[in-house]
Amino acid sequence: MEAKLIDVLQPIKDNDYALPQGLSLSELTTIMLQRIGSPDPVLRDDLIHSLFTNFIKRDYYNNDQLKNVLNSILNKNYLFHRIKTSKKEENAVFKRSFSVLLIPAIMYKHQEKKFLEEREIHRVWENLKRYMEQEKDHRGYIEGKGWAHSMAHAADALHSVASCEEITREEVKGMLPTIQEQFLIDQPYLFDEEERMVTAVITMFEKIEPQERIDWLETLIYERKCWSDPKEEIIINNSKHFLRALYFRVIDEKPIDHEAYLEVLLRLLRELRLQETY
Repeated sequence: MEAKLIDVLQPIKDNDYALPQGLSLSELTTIMLQRIGSPDPVLRDDLIHSLFTNFIKRDYYNNDQLKNVLNSILNKNYLFHRIKTSKKEENAVFKRSFSVLLIPAIMYKHQEKKFLEEREIHRVWENLKRYMEQEKDHRGYIEGKGWAHSMAHAADALHSVASCEEITREEVKGMLPTIQEQFLIDQPYLFDEEERMVTAVITMFEKIEPQERIDWLETLIYERKCWSDPKEEIIINNSKHFLRALYFRVIDEKPIDHEAYLEVLLRLLRELRLQETY
């Protein structure tokens, strides 16, 4: 089944994403959605995701079709596929994470064409928040199966939705604690997840007040509960890597009040050094 689908999709990609005559876009979209979480990295990432993003960018879909794709990936069979029951070693994460990764392409198209209603933007944000609260599989690259990268994909989606003018200060304030909870965990992030999330956070910071930004940054300091538990080291390292990534991004991009950010970030990084065991 998957080998046959690769045989159908690969020529489309090789031909600059041109649909061959006689092939229905609607039927192809349904098939690709059904296999969006394939454990085969060629089919899932190189082909299905690549075709979806290029079809969206090139306006193959009309507004109603884009809404249908968005509604499909937000439901329990995609974004929340077995999210409370799947074990870490299972493949369910691929369906969730590659559903999340379709959101940016759709949201950037919305910013260009304004085809979504305000309530639909809020619905995407609410579903992303629920997804962030529930996702427990934080694997990045999986040997033989490619990228899962759930938090990196979620970060890309958050950035794309937070960039929409419809997202409010209160919605951002509600999301930031969830990001903190997902990064102060005892599983290491190894594949630049913090860099992708920092991009989202900087965009979200534009929606809230300076003191609210500082108050949230303070929550990224983890206070060690045990000096002999290696899991504590992982949490502290996750915090340190996130703060460092934000520090250097602020230096490079110089957002509003960047000097105040840098002062706070330096202080927090120095405080984290007190939590180190060496």
